[in-house]
Amino acid sequence: MPTSEQTAALEARRAEVAQYQSNIDTFTTIIATLPSELPERLQGFRARTDRHAAAAEIEDLDDVALLSDVWFFDELKGRVRSETVEMRKAAAILAALEAQA
Repeated sequence: MPTSEQTAALEARRAEVAQYQSNIDTFTTIIATLPSELPERLQGFRARTDRHAAAAEIEDLDDVALLSDVWFFDELKGRVRSETVEMRKAAAILAALEAQA
């Protein structure tokens, strides 16, 4: 039977894995609502890291909105990958803790 310390560690790790999964689910839901493609005239802006400066170069506010959404799409795709990496580590630790309990 696990000690209260082991039980607390297991519950904490389970909560961590669940939080990563929740983040992945949330980001995936948002991704589904965002555009992922830009027209040719905006393609040069996609990889820009100076986003506020890049947006200031665009006259049409609809283009700024579209570019912003695509930037967010790209960001969330990366965050899903990052959360997956971290979740897999936490799940491996959880499995080891469960095997010891």
